[in-house]
Parts: sequence; structure tokens; C-alpha cells
Amino acid sequence: MIANFFCSINFMSLLTTTSSYTMDTFGVSHASAGFAASLIVVGALAARVFAVRYTLAVGYRRMLFIGLAAAAATTFLYLFAGTFLIFCLIRFINGFAFGVSANTTITIVTTYLPKNRSGEGVGYFSLSQIVGTALGPYVAIQMIHGGGFGGVFLFAAIAPAAALPLLLLMKLPEPPETASADEERLPLIDKLIERKVLPVSALCFVIYFGFSSILSFVAVFTPDIGLERASSYFFVVYSVALVATRPFVSRLFDRSGPDMILYPGIAALAAGLLLLSRTGTDISLIIASTMFGIGLGAVQVGTLALVVGIAPRHRLAVANGTYYMSLDGATSVGPVITGLLIAAAGYRGMYFIMFIIVACCLLLYRALTGRIKSNLISQ
Repeated sequence: MIANFFCSINFMSLLTTTSSYTMDTFGVSHASAGFAASLIVVGALAARVFAVRYTLAVGYRRMLFIGLAAAAATTFLYLFAGTFLIFCLIRFINGFAFGVSANTTITIVTTYLPKNRSGEGVGYFSLSQIVGTALGPYVAIQMIHGGGFGGVFLFAAIAPAAALPLLLLMKLPEPPETASADEERLPLIDKLIERKVLPVSALCFVIYFGFSSILSFVAVFTPDIGLERASSYFFVVYSVALVATRPFVSRLFDRSGPDMILYPGIAALAAGLLLLSRTGTDISLIIASTMFGIGLGAVQVGTLALVVGIAPRHRLAVANGTYYMSLDGATSVGPVITGLLIAAAGYRGMYFIMFIIVACCLLLYRALTGRIKSNLISQ
């Protein structure tokens, strides 16, 4: 949980400020800023392929140490990026390091969760990510307003570095030595992808594609409409809503199944995007961020708990990689496409289009429910 907390601080403080930084420092367009923002996720996506292939062979502790150390080093290098091209290169490598760290931490946790309490276990573990999600953007935005982006990069670099000495003191379980040998007998595609979780991953891809517009551009959008003060608290309120609903959502999943939390969760996300496309006051922005917290919290718990329930225990590293590849893929292409939509339709038009896309996920989930539940029952 500690490593996940520091990873989340690093990732979110950078993801929510990169678009603003690149436009201010390098004078690039919205689309180019979105491309730069997405590169950290592209790097993370590439790392998922690497991590699912080698985590069992390298071992949990060594893989996590490599990821955290590389994340700290590459974040520090942002300070020396003199051109947009160099910045983009560093950002990709930084994303790769984050992906290695994140995939390793979630694999460690999900490997040892009881299947009948997967919702509750995932819920409590993700609290560390929630706090990091709140603290990272809040501190980063305050630093931007108070003095500039240099402090943001130093703050983001310190976070994963702080986890390294703690990692040496932790007792981490290691994967069975026979697990990697079993994986070697599989076809290449099955070494990288867990087919049983593809329906869940497809649903998440579309949802997070819509949500990526918030992560990448809300820090630019809110000052543009005169809500700069409220924007400082956007991710704090979002995270408070996540924390407040997480125990209830987690237990509800274990008692009643995915439908009871995924349908309301997707609906809350869509409603938040609709409100954001029309917002003009501090209170409406805060209500929208609350809806995002409630909605994404339900989606996170429901979909990841489904992955834990569907995947065989020895395939959890691959299943987690498949799941997070969909998230990384969505949040990598999302900022680029939303940047183009902003140029064509403005911020409000872009957020309304994202509302339509996420609302359609209600129908997508209904269409995929049969395949998802049949895979769940087969386990």
C-alpha cells in the first residue's frame, strides 16, 4: 500500500499538470499538449507487457525496486528537458517506470486476496491510491500557483524515492518458482494477455477514455472559465468522495455482485461529465467532482474485483497486466483525441461528447454482462 501511495502521487501530480506545463513552456498546441500528457501512459502501457512477462522470473521485491528507482530518476530529469522532444522522451521512460511499479504492487496484493472477499480487499488496497490521487494534484496545482513547475517535478521525484528505503524493510512474498516455468509453455499471446478478462478490459477502455479528458485538461479548463480557485480543490473533493463510498461499495460487490455498483457508477460518471460541460460556478464544479469520485470508485472496485474473481491465481500477473493495459491505452489516446476535440468544439463541447461516450457504456456493459459472468462462474 505504501509503494502504491507514492506511485499514485508521482503519476497524478505529473498527469494533471503536464498539459499546462508544455503549453506554457514550449508553446505547443492543445493536441501536442495532450500527446505529451499521454506519453506517460503510453510508457506505462509498454511496461505492462514487460512486467507480465518477467515479474515472476525477476521476483516481486527486485521488480518493484527497479520500478520505483527509475520513476524517481526520470521524474528528476524533467528539470533538464530543454526541448519538447526531450521532454516527451523522458516522459515515456517515466511512464514505463511507473507501469512496472504499479503492475507489481497490484499483483502482490491480488495474488493473496481471498476470492470471496475480492471486492473488500481491492477496496481497502485502493485507498492508498485514492489518497495519492488527491494529494498529488492538490500539491502540484498549489505549487504551480505559488511559484512554478520546478517544485512540482521535485515533489513528484521525491515520492517514489521515499518508498525505496521502506521497501527494503518490508516482508514481501515471492512468486512460486514453478510459476514462470508454467508460463514458458504458453503461446506468446497468452503470456501477455489473459483472454478471460478481455470483456471487463474492453468496458474499462471506453470508460477511462472518457475519464482521461478530466485528468488531462480540467486544470486548464477551470481557469479558462474563471474557476481557478475551485480547481485547486477539485481532486481533493473527488478523492474524499472515493474514500467515503469505498467501504460501502466494496462490501456491496461481495454481497450483491457487480451489477449493483457498476450501473450506478457508470451513470454517476456520465452525469458528472454532463455537469462539467455546463458548469459555471464553484458549487457545480464541486458537485461534478463528487460525482466523479462516486462513479469512478464504483467502477474501479467492480471491474478490478471481477478481474481477481475471473483469473486463475497463477495468472493474476497477466490478468492485471491485461486490465491495466486497457486503462493505459485509454488514457494514452484519450488526451490526444480530446485535445483535437477542444480545438474543434471547445472545452464544453468536448466534455459533452465525453458524456455521450461514457453514457453509452451502460449499454456496453449490458451487452458484455453474459460473457463477464460466465467467466466469473467458471472460476
